[in-house]
Amino acid sequence: MRLKIPDMFTELIRPPPPQWLLSLTNEKIMTCDFPLLDILKDSLYYPSSAFDGDPIRNLAGHFYSFVYVDYGFTEEELNADIDTRGFTGYKPIASRRISKSELTPIGWTSSVKLNSEDGNPLYGQEWVKPPFCRWFIFERSASYDLQHGPDRFSLLYICGEGVATFDALYCTNHAYPKAIAVIQPGDGFGGNWTQFWNPKSVLSRLVLANPAGQPEWLLYGGYGKKLYYMKPCWPEYSAHVGFFPKRSNGHLGNVGVWAIGQRPFISNLP
Repeated sequence: MRLKIPDMFTELIRPPPPQWLLSLTNEKIMTCDFPLLDILKDSLYYPSSAFDGDPIRNLAGHFYSFVYVDYGFTEEELNADIDTRGFTGYKPIASRRISKSELTPIGWTSSVKLNSEDGNPLYGQEWVKPPFCRWFIFERSASYDLQHGPDRFSLLYICGEGVATFDALYCTNHAYPKAIAVIQPGDGFGGNWTQFWNPKSVLSRLVLANPAGQPEWLLYGGYGKKLYYMKPCWPEYSAHVGFFPKRSNGHLGNVGVWAIGQRPFISNLP
């Protein structure tokens, strides 16, 4: 029997762009107080992200704030990727470094509790690069219209470990993302010390026990056919909305979008 696999989702809602994002000017971005809670609200959190532009390419407009986290790349490598590849039709109108105190203004004491099945946090230390955080605002070029994507989006890129960063960013600041991405997270030979896809993993436990709330959406996928990702990695996300293609880094794959609880209504926005 052939499985009927949806090619693309149509049910994610396109909210209007947030005012805090539209109101930023180049000068204000460089001088304003870092809008931490605005950036965290309704964000897409992507640990072990590398420089994977697929979620932004496919979901910008559904989300306006993207938080990427990976401890395997330097700031120089990030800037080089933005300069050479970037995002088609977009240019960074400003960027600046963000300090640790701006990310955790009330401080941070880890609430992460590990068990014997979570893995060894010291595994893969040869992959770990010096921590940094950089904030970008991208704006759509005048030669592209709204069909290409939203006027602007925000990208916060953190060189850090995905579990601890979620704890420090979201749990400590009493916030939660609207979506979380578990895409080719690289455990084993990829240098990740724990299994983000494991429903009993420390990441799943931390995200789903966050007192502030839980993401509405799960992105789950990686290299290979859709059939590999027909079930969500975390069973709480039981409603399959659809797929988008994974094309970054020269490897073809697929990413499924899953909703927690019941399916959302269909948006009438473009």
